[in-house]
Amino acid sequence: MRSPRSLAALGYTALLTGTLLAGPAQAKLEAMADSELSNVTGQAFINLTTDANAGINYTRVNLGVNLDTQLNMKKLQLGQYNDSVTRPGEVAGSSDILINNFALGTVNADDSINAFKIANPFIELAYEGNKVIGVRIGFGEAKGTLSGDIASLTGNVPVHIKGTADAVYNASTGLQQFILGVGGIYRTSVLEGDAQLVASNGTADPVRGTLAGVKNGDGLSCTSGCLPGISDAALALIKSNGCALLGIQTCFNLDQFKSLPVGNLGVADQAGTAAIEGAAKGFFISLQTKDVAWRDMDSNSFMTALKGAFMNMPKYRDANGNMVSPINIDFNQAFNGIPRQDTCLGSATSGC
Repeated sequence: MRSPRSLAALGYTALLTGTLLAGPAQAKLEAMADSELSNVTGQAFINLTTDANAGINYTRVNLGVNLDTQLNMKKLQLGQYNDSVTRPGEVAGSSDILINNFALGTVNADDSINAFKIANPFIELAYEGNKVIGVRIGFGEAKGTLSGDIASLTGNVPVHIKGTADAVYNASTGLQQFILGVGGIYRTSVLEGDAQLVASNGTADPVRGTLAGVKNGDGLSCTSGCLPGISDAALALIKSNGCALLGIQTCFNLDQFKSLPVGNLGVADQAGTAAIEGAAKGFFISLQTKDVAWRDMDSNSFMTALKGAFMNMPKYRDANGNMVSPINIDFNQAFNGIPRQDTCLGSATSGC
């Protein structure tokens, strides 16, 4: 593989050649001495890296670019097998990943665009011997709005729910509200918890999941506004079970979340840096013929993607070193869903 210096020199030569072909020659190419070349530095636009783990070899094509995009797709469908090869226990004809009217980025009323931002995209192959067993397309960093009618997801998609308990009270019966109040949890209390892909009984379901929620055995914590000591003790005892906590719903259909914020959209980008401030890290979609461990681009450790199609949006470290979820919503959005933001130029909101 050529070094970055060699690629820079070739790119410079190609640029000069293109200029000469465009019109009458005004200069001629001169060979550069080694002493002159030593003063030339650069970074390749495309570079290759290799890796290995547990008998699997990897080749990654890194694209050193930042992209702003607004994209619409009628259907993102991956991992729909034929009748002779199906996933046990899954609905016949379903897909590992199925999102109708998929979109990245949004459009304002005046047709201006809120781009979905991507940094350092890459394509990677995994192979055993000379046989390719997996391929993934990933982003080093990503921030923006992901929209679609989500029918099913296979993968790792953690969601953090945080907000006042007002929406929890509104979704509760009188008895449930009384229990919350006795436990020192009020409408103004700020609660938070983690959600993931789950089955209708509240167990984790990373394969063709149709629900996101607080899995069995997990609960909520109080950030502020609760009765000290009492509320902590109450929340430590109250855990989600069967998609309910004190009888309050804790699992929600994916198809009600029409637009999801990826990364921290409230953090403004700084023009003087190449990084995307507030971006989620390690997002990829992969296809593999068996379970394959891919290297996480944030933690540098390996994580396993299940056989078939797999979407990975892992927790990552923010600028302060805290582990955060790539998708963050409040309790009102969890209970009532998130309406789709406009992703089309013109009169249509979706399906363009």
